[in-house]
Parts: sequence; C-alpha cells; structure tokens
Amino acid sequence: MTILFDMDGTLFAGDSQLRFARWVLRRHGWRRLYLLPVLPGLVLCGLKLLSLERMKRLFLIYAWGMRREVLEAECRAFVEQELLPAVYEPVLARLRAHQAAGHTTILCSASPDWWAPLVGQALGFERTISTPVPTGRRVPLMPAIPAPGNNRAAAKLTRLAAVGITHAHTGYTDSTADLPMLSICRHAVLVNPAAKLCRQAPQGAEIIRTPQPNRLRFVLSCLLGW
Repeated sequence: MTILFDMDGTLFAGDSQLRFARWVLRRHGWRRLYLLPVLPGLVLCGLKLLSLERMKRLFLIYAWGMRREVLEAECRAFVEQELLPAVYEPVLARLRAHQAAGHTTILCSASPDWWAPLVGQALGFERTISTPVPTGRRVPLMPAIPAPGNNRAAAKLTRLAAVGITHAHTGYTDSTADLPMLSICRHAVLVNPAAKLCRQAPQGAEIIRTPQPNRLRFVLSCLLGW
C-alpha cells in the first residue's frame, strides 16, 4: 500500500523555502542584499509576467555563490533545528501509523532537493521526490531546474510515474496544486485546507486541522530574516 505525503504546509506550517531563506539570512545577514531583486520579481509573478518556476529560481538568489559544503552543512542544521521540531503532531502520528502497518510512504515535495531528502530520511520515508536544483561547487545565480521542472502539480505525476508509482492508497496535502496527485489516490487527507481545496478535493476527503501561525507575519519574518 503506497501513501503519498506533500511536505510544505502538510508536514509543518508554511513554505520550507521561506523558512530556509530566513535561516540563511539570520546566519549570513549580509545576504539580505541579494534579496533586492526578489521584490520586483514577486510583483511580476503576481501579474503573471514571470512564471512560478522562474520566480523560484530567482528567490534562491539568497544562496548565490555559497560553497556546496557550506550549503550542505546549513541544510543539515536547518532540517534538524528548524523543520523537524515543527512537524505537526497529528500528521506525524499518521505517518508513524502507516509505517508501523508496513505501508510504503513517499514524500513528494516541490521544495529543492537541497533539504527535502534530509527531511524524508529523518522521518523514515522510503523515498523522497523533490525539485532537483543542481549547484556545482557553488550555488549559481538562478539555478536551472531540469525537466519536467518544478515538482508541483502535474510534474509530480511525471516524477512518480518515473519510479513506477501510478496509483496510491492515500494522499496527504494542504494545496490545490496537489489535486493531480490526489487524482491517483483512493483516499485524500487534507491538512488545514483552504475553502477552495475543500471544494475541489475528491469526495470523502478527510480533514486534519492544527493551530496556524499568522501568515503575513510568517512571510515577512522569512523575507527579512527576523
């Protein structure tokens, strides 16, 4: 029995890319200067003049020039100290129940493969599928993302199919972007879903609710490195 889990917003609150930006900016404050191009990029993305994938590549500018060994060390510390303590207890309990029952648990996330596989390994997932973001010896400016691109929406189905997963028993998510993933699942579990996801989710979807941080405060704290 295969069980699919989204990561950001499903295992813990908020976007791990924003969280990692805050982590880096708190420890390397001068990198705040690199985020200046992000503000006009956000405006262009909001106006649909910049694709979400290009915006994602642009946002990673805060890590531009970072040596690979430094990036890897920061990712390990970030996962251990920031992400794992933030995992929702009810969702973690579900994951542990699936694992105890011998189910195959797959973490399928749009977040970069800089840290997503570390989360998967720490939580005992059999496999982690995330967005590949090659770095080389140093993080390049706007790193390229190989096809089929950002691991969200239909791209998740492509990457899941590439490892032989074309159907699953249960899918966990918080986002409408994962409706394609839910389409191959017999059962859906929605974590803190917005009204739109509740309307569009498969019939009979289960809902898990947990306390949520103030979204605006969370985003600002991450962008400014507070």
